[in-house]
Formats: sequence, C-alpha cells, structure tokens
Amino acid sequence: MIGVGNVVELRGVTKKFPVRSAPFRKAEPFTAVSDATFSLPRGKTVAVVGESGSGKSTTARMVLKLEDPTRGQVVFDGVDLATLDRRELFEFRRRVQPVFQNPYGSLDARYTVGRSIAEPLQLHRIGTRATQDARVNELLDQVALPTALASRLPHELSGGQRQRVAIARALALSPELVVLDEAVSALDVIVQAQILELLAELQAELGLSYLFISHDLAVVRMISHEVHVMQHGRIVESGTPDTIFDQPQQEYTRALLAAIPGSEIAR
Repeated sequence: MIGVGNVVELRGVTKKFPVRSAPFRKAEPFTAVSDATFSLPRGKTVAVVGESGSGKSTTARMVLKLEDPTRGQVVFDGVDLATLDRRELFEFRRRVQPVFQNPYGSLDARYTVGRSIAEPLQLHRIGTRATQDARVNELLDQVALPTALASRLPHELSGGQRQRVAIARALALSPELVVLDEAVSALDVIVQAQILELLAELQAELGLSYLFISHDLAVVRMISHEVHVMQHGRIVESGTPDTIFDQPQQEYTRALLAAIPGSEIAR
C-alpha cells in the first residue's frame, strides 16, 4: 500500500568538488549542484533532466548517499541522511536501490543471472538458499524474463535483457525508491519503450517511487509525473511533462526540446 507524503526531499542541496590547481595557487571548488530543492511523492516518478554536466547524476548520487552534500539536506522518509549511523545506513541501502545506464556496472560478468539477482539477499542475510532461489524466479517473472535465464551469464543476454536483470536485482530487497540514472539511454528505441512500460507496470503493482535521471526529454515525458530541468547545477524549470513540453518557460528548456533527438516524436 502506498504511503502518504514524500519519500525523498532535497532541501537547498549544494555539492562542491575541490579542483586541483598549480602549487601555491588556490582554486575555487567546482559547484556541481547549487541549491536544489524538490520532493518526490510516494508512488510517483520525478525526473531530473539536463545536458551532460548539468548536475543531474550528482543529484542522484546524493539521493543514493554515494555523495554527501556540501550544504543542505537530503531527507529520506523524514530522516536527514547525514544523521544515519552504520546500522541505519545499511537499512537505507535496502530501501533505496539504483539502476544505472550500463547493466554491467551492477552485474558481475563472472556471475550467473541468478547469482547476481540473489546477491543482495545474501548480503542482507534474507532467507535460505531455497527461498532465495524462489525469490530469483519470482523476480525474473516480474521483469518478464524466463526463469531458465537464471543459469546464463550476462554476456549471453541482449542489452534489454541485461537491463531487465539489473531491474530485477534492484527489486530483490523490495525497495521503496529506485533511482534510475540514464537507465534506458543505452538501449534502442523499441527496447526503451519496453523497459519504460515494464517500469510503469512495476510501479503500479508494487507502489514504487522512481527518481529518473535522463538527458532525453522524450523518454522523460513517457515515464514521469513531474520534471525538473537542470542547467549548470541549478534547477531552472519545474512542472508536469505536458507543461514542460507544451509551455516551456526557459530558453534552455526550449533548446533541449529542439536539440534532443526524438523529442518531437513525443509531442
């Protein structure tokens, strides 16, 4: 059952990275994200879209607590991530899972599909070998893959199949939030549509919340309930997908719409 309220809130989040400089010369830090504020309601999909280097992936990494903000708060289920102790962080990792652009980033080439999907269950010591195997079969079925693939290695699968396996692995621990960072950008248009349809079905079935990171506004329109456009680390425009597409307020947003292949198809 979908809860009430926001699963994630970013409150004035800024992330700066140190810059290497010549000896005896102090360089100003690079600001990757500046004063980002938005919320992600439970059971919904919020997209952050922008060009490469806009700060969207850094935002995703802060939500995953792979990076800590320089200033501001990332709040998950009402708790500031900066306050988590080791045990609480371990539990947070169960409740929030990533899916990245390249499934090889989360699938070990030496592991069978079944072992890759079961690994989070083993790490968190959930169930017996038999119940873990049953959970793997259940997850493969959820992502519309035959259970016979459990014995295959990643190189034996197509790109679309590998991404379905990555999604199954992300769902193994029954997370509340899935962070999808360019999760369909490496796939062709037909497979993209299949994966987006799968994500929508899983959201409806499981009550999942998605943070969807993309450079492709056409994809964003298909999947999201709310869109935040980032430029040089700042959110410059926010709205529903229809508003962003039909009534863009910023020149940068209009340029993205004009420049990104496929955006006209989604209009």
